[in-house]
Amino acid sequence: MTAPVLQPGDVFGTENPMLLGTIIKAIERVNSSDGESVYSHSGIIQNEKGKTLEALWRVSEKSFFQEYSGKNVIIARPKADHEKKLLAIDILRRQYLGRMYPFWRLPFHILPPVARFLTWKERWLVCSELVAKFEYQVGCRHDQVTGANPDMLADEWHMWRNFDVIFEGKLP
Repeated sequence: MTAPVLQPGDVFGTENPMLLGTIIKAIERVNSSDGESVYSHSGIIQNEKGKTLEALWRVSEKSFFQEYSGKNVIIARPKADHEKKLLAIDILRRQYLGRMYPFWRLPFHILPPVARFLTWKERWLVCSELVAKFEYQVGCRHDQVTGANPDMLADEWHMWRNFDVIFEGKLP
């Protein structure tokens, strides 16, 4: 299998086999409408080389291929204007880059309505909420970004007409 060709504004989900990822997937599975959960982390692709914007210990930039090679991933391409995607990435970078990951918000996701409403005006977003905010800014998602989780996003990428899934499987 060959590596996918990335574009700025592509979004991704990936598995995290560590304890935190396992816990996230278990909670997602309970709250999921289809009873399944594969992905426990998500992020945004900034350029063709795979530079990412993602919320890990801090909102940071990584190398997609270096970080996720050999892991199960899903990559979706929002159907939005290229310039709008670049602008949204720039806005999110300026607003969130370097900001600490809000670990204290993770327990709120056990009950999704709690995660939706205890947000501090989107000041602190977990990884999937950052991606959901990007998708809203480019016009491919509604404005309810808080409470979004990686499984929810992956389901939307499969079902919504605003996205094309360009790759799913083990990243070479």
